[in-house]
Amino acid sequence: TMSTGKDSQVVELYGSAFSQPTRAVQWLCRLLDIPHEFKPVNLQEGENHTAQYKAICYFEKVPAIRHGTYCLTESAAILNYLSRKYGKGTDWWPENDEVAGRVAEYTAWHCSANGLYQAGVSWIVPSLFMATRDEAKIAEGKANFVKALSVLEEFFLSRGTDFLVTSHPTIADLQGACDISQVLMIDDSEFNLDSFPKVKAWFNTMRGLTYYAAIHEGVMSRKKMNF
Repeated sequence: TMSTGKDSQVVELYGSAFSQPTRAVQWLCRLLDIPHEFKPVNLQEGENHTAQYKAICYFEKVPAIRHGTYCLTESAAILNYLSRKYGKGTDWWPENDEVAGRVAEYTAWHCSANGLYQAGVSWIVPSLFMATRDEAKIAEGKANFVKALSVLEEFFLSRGTDFLVTSHPTIADLQGACDISQVLMIDDSEFNLDSFPKVKAWFNTMRGLTYYAAIHEGVMSRKKMNF
């Protein structure tokens, strides 16, 4: 899909609608009216392992962007680059050094071994993508995710702000909301966000943000959980 905006140079975004980091980048592109073209990469067919794709993304992962001759990988880096290039003067690129530091703090944690992304993946993969159901792995992944939600509740959302970093959403919030949305595809009637009231209120606010519904169509079509 093609979106045109205020810059004639189109950002080519390579990714998958079922990749939460891809959706975070898509969301920012929509919010900042960045001219971009979405280039789907079929992970199940192994398109990310082709020589053609590796020329764009050495790590063979999604998302990646190509902006003219400039290629960039890692969703946190892409979000940082796009917000800096297109979001100056907006809430998406904080000019305050302390706020910018907090954004970097969250994005570093989010992508770390104990962060929200890896925690979600550790629950989603055994729940949805394993040929044989492994209850122990599913339980371990769910526990990881609950632990990561506790970090949101007790640290990031306990500093007197409505969002993860400050009084308005930043790229940190886009990352977090996309990863929480991903687990909606898991069939687990016992799980909800009631034990994390700050997370629940924040996530519901993020779901009301412009373009959330549009970029989560694929996930919502497979949604099993409600919270």
